[in-house]
Amino acid sequence: MTDPQYPKFLPLCHQKEDRSIYFKNKPLPLCARCTGIFLGIFTLPFFHIGLIDPSILALLFLTAPAIIDGGTQYLEWRESNNLLRLVTGFMLGSSLAILVVITGRIIVYSL
Repeated sequence: MTDPQYPKFLPLCHQKEDRSIYFKNKPLPLCARCTGIFLGIFTLPFFHIGLIDPSILALLFLTAPAIIDGGTQYLEWRESNNLLRLVTGFMLGSSLAILVVITGRIIVYSL
């Protein structure tokens, strides 16, 4: 972002203003997809305590839309929008939470 009040927040986030969510007429320091990813990671407790059963199938199901959305945009087949980026980012963040829970269970039960 060109705004000096937002330093480079994450090296992996491009922070383009046109792909960021605006709050009070100012862009958030992360793009819409990264914002969704961080929000999705907060679903980890639901998977950890068992309110939602984490599975490999759910992990794949939640990861696929972000790969398709990001991939088709990267290949310039189409232009995504911020709402779709936010939703697919949330799904990807949730899949990362599932991956953490599944990996943790594998480690704990293999000891």
